[in-house]
Amino acid sequence: MTDPSTAAPAAPPSLASRFVGILFSPTETYRAVIAHPTWFGMVAVAAVVAAVGLYWFLSTEVGRQAAVDQAVSTMESFGRTVNDEAYAAIERQTRMARYINPVFALVMAPLMTAIVAGILLGVFNATLGGVATYKQVLAVVAHGAPVSVLQQLFSLPINYFRASASSPTNLSVFFPMLPEGGFLASFLGTIDLFLVWWVIVVAIGLAVLYRRQARRVATGLLAAYAVIGLAIAGVKLALGGQ
Repeated sequence: MTDPSTAAPAAPPSLASRFVGILFSPTETYRAVIAHPTWFGMVAVAAVVAAVGLYWFLSTEVGRQAAVDQAVSTMESFGRTVNDEAYAAIERQTRMARYINPVFALVMAPLMTAIVAGILLGVFNATLGGVATYKQVLAVVAHGAPVSVLQQLFSLPINYFRASASSPTNLSVFFPMLPEGGFLASFLGTIDLFLVWWVIVVAIGLAVLYRRQARRVATGLLAAYAVIGLAIAGVKLALGGQ
């Protein structure tokens, strides 16, 4: 007897229905995605939204100055001193960034999706003895894109009005009393609420694919995310001499 939770729908759902479904009913949507794995349309939507958003933001004076300030802050957090010459070079690069960064976003969206899918396929097939295909895992990762789109639509207007290129939804925003450049502030700065949401959504998809508990999969992925954040904060602490 066929398990109704894994039965393939008569026809693959549309891109729009999958986009909405991932946000409001990810488990049911992922069942349909895994039965009819596809990835290009969802990744394309996220890439185009990111590219258009970056072009708009970096075409404004506020956006360009915010990008300069962010670049300087990032360099200083890794222990580099930004002198007048370096600052002028950053300004020159930022004037071209409105053309370069959107193209970079168009290229990196599918590339990073493919890389993350490959890593997850290796880890989950090896540790869980799964038989999922790369195409299925790629579809699961690609369908985290609706969260990325919402992140862009939410963050860019806020960043414009706050004249900043840093994420307005990372945890350090909620702890302004912490010393800037300190280990805890750096760690919290790597944890973004939208990325946490994205990890949870992808975890749900992997749980459906591998028939595991979503909570356990999400816990493992979030733990890996935290370890990466700790590593980045540690590198900043070491290089910044804090």
